[in-house]
Amino acid sequence: MVEFLVLATLALVGLSVAAIVGFVFFLVKMVLWVVFFPLKLAFWAVFFPLKLVSKMLWAPVGLAFGTLGLGLGLIGLPLLFLVLGAVLVFGIVIAIIGLLIPAIPFILLGLLLWSMFGRSAATV
Repeated sequence: MVEFLVLATLALVGLSVAAIVGFVFFLVKMVLWVVFFPLKLAFWAVFFPLKLVSKMLWAPVGLAFGTLGLGLGLIGLPLLFLVLGAVLVFGIVIAIIGLLIPAIPFILLGLLLWSMFGRSAATV
């Protein structure tokens, strides 16, 4: 019973140390946030108009490339479906052949037994 008490005490001490370390990191994060947040706001105030202007200037180019991609996709999609259909048919044929190949010895055995024990041809 004493062992469980010692184990519980060790667990409590370990969790206390983890809480203290976590609180220290939280304090460091808060101090850094308070120091650097005004700097972040200043950079945002300076560079946001530049970012907005660059995005507005890039919009026609993005629309042109998007339209080009749409056109190429409309041409390429039927070709892709055709290739995928051929691959699917090829796969089905290969699967059927793969299932029939193990049956060949049994078919040959059946033909051999039929030739040996089958009825002979009727003679007139």
